[in-house]
Amino acid sequence: MPRVWVIKDKREGTGNQAISLADALGYEYEIKELDSSPFAKLPNFLLGNSLLSISETCREKFRPPWPEIVISAGRRAALISRYIKIKSQGGAFICQIMYPGYTLNKIYDMIILPNHDARQGKNIVNFTGSPNRITKEILIKAKELWCSKFNSLERPITSLIVGGSNKYMKFGEFEAQDFSKKIARMQGSLKGSIVFTTSRRTGKIGKTISDQLKGEGCKPSLEYFWGAGGDNPYMGILAYSDYLVVSGDSISMLSEACASPAGVYIYVPPNFNSKKHKRYHEELYRLGAAKPLKGVFSDWDPYNFNPTFDMAEEVKKRISFGA
Repeated sequence: MPRVWVIKDKREGTGNQAISLADALGYEYEIKELDSSPFAKLPNFLLGNSLLSISETCREKFRPPWPEIVISAGRRAALISRYIKIKSQGGAFICQIMYPGYTLNKIYDMIILPNHDARQGKNIVNFTGSPNRITKEILIKAKELWCSKFNSLERPITSLIVGGSNKYMKFGEFEAQDFSKKIARMQGSLKGSIVFTTSRRTGKIGKTISDQLKGEGCKPSLEYFWGAGGDNPYMGILAYSDYLVVSGDSISMLSEACASPAGVYIYVPPNFNSKKHKRYHEELYRLGAAKPLKGVFSDWDPYNFNPTFDMAEEVKKRISFGA
C-alpha cells in the first residue's frame, strides 16, 4: 500500500475536501494539519519552495520518509505539497485540489478544479463541484443518529443552510429580510417544517434571519447556530430534508447539498457579484441538481451527485501502481 499524506488546511471547508478525496481513494492516510506562521499571508511566489508559511513545530511533520501520494487543497497546502515534491526528488505524486496560483503549476501531477473555474491544462482535471464526504452510507448513519430530532417533524422538511458575507457578497439586514420573505412565500405552498442552521461565516446576522423568519410566520422547528455548542445537526439535516435552501456563497455547502437526496434551492442576493459562483449555479440548474430560490415552490426529480469517487478514479489512473 502506498504511503499517503493529506495536507489539511485548518479552514474546515477547504480541509474537508482533501480528506473526502483521501477517503474515496481507499488507501490508509496520515493527516498533516497545517499551523500557519505570520508568513502565510504572503503570496506563494514570494515564499518559494520553503516551509516559511508554517510554524516551526509544524515543520517537523514534513520530514522523510516521503509519501508516494500527497493530497492537498487550497493555496496554503499547495505550497507544502510543492515542497514535498521537490524534497522527494519527484517521487511523490501530488494531487492538488483548487487552483494553486500561476507559479510552477507544472510541478503538480494533477490539479482538480471545478468546471466553473474555467481553467484548463495538461495536468488539470475538471469536475462539477467540489469533493465532499456525503455518501449514502454516511446519510444512513446520520438518520440513525438524528432520528429522535427529525422523525417528529411534519413533512415536508425544508432546511435552510446559510453562509455569510464574503468578498463577493454582503449578507446583512437587507439580505436577511429578502431571504426570509422568499422563504415565507415558498412555505405558504409547501407547509411542513422549517429547519435553520448557520455556518462559520454567518455571525450575528444568523439571529437576525431567525427573527425575520419568525416575523414572517415561519418559526423554525429546529435551529442551530454555528459555534453555539452542542451537537451540530448538519448531517441530520442532509439526511432528513426534503428540500434544502442554500445560500449561493459557498461552493462546498452547495456541493454537499447536491450529494443529498433533497431538492436544492439556491439563494442568490441581489448584490451577488461572483462570476465564478454564478457559473456554478447555472451549471447546477442545467443539470437539474438545483433551482434558483424565487419564493415559488415547484416540485421536480433532482439530479443528486457526488464527484469525489470519479476524482479518486482519475487519481488512480494517473499513479503508477494503479488501483
